[in-house]
Amino acid sequence: MMRQRVFQKRRGALPPIITVLIIIAAVIATGLVVWFMTTTTSKSVRTPIVSVVGQPTLYANGQIYVTFKNDGTASVTLQGATIVVQDINKNPVPFSYSSGPATLNPGQSASYIFNFAGTSFNFGNIPDGALSTLQTTDGYQLSFAVAKP
Repeated sequence: MMRQRVFQKRRGALPPIITVLIIIAAVIATGLVVWFMTTTTSKSVRTPIVSVVGQPTLYANGQIYVTFKNDGTASVTLQGATIVVQDINKNPVPFSYSSGPATLNPGQSASYIFNFAGTSFNFGNIPDGALSTLQTTDGYQLSFAVAKP
């Protein structure tokens, strides 16, 4: 008879302290998931997206005039950047940053001048529409074509 009374007194509900601990654990787990997703997403979407506005032009004096626009969500540093143009033999012809804003902030556009950085410049060896690549000091690259007037 004693056994039947013990089983009759038991209930199926959890003690209140266990319920409170489960709720606290669920809130902490939810907070950690939200923190992880927020930090990884915000870091991954902060990138510069640089585009060329208009037509970059290479002049016979060894200068490239180009306008860049940053459509991304992070700044890009163009001071110290180089533009490499391919000549008719697919050899790289380097041009270094000369003037323009040092950094291009999100939503900003600016005009830049890049000067020939080699020893002897041959304007005739570069075809109209030559493939060019902007290379920044922080590793950003952008390919475009340059026109000759």
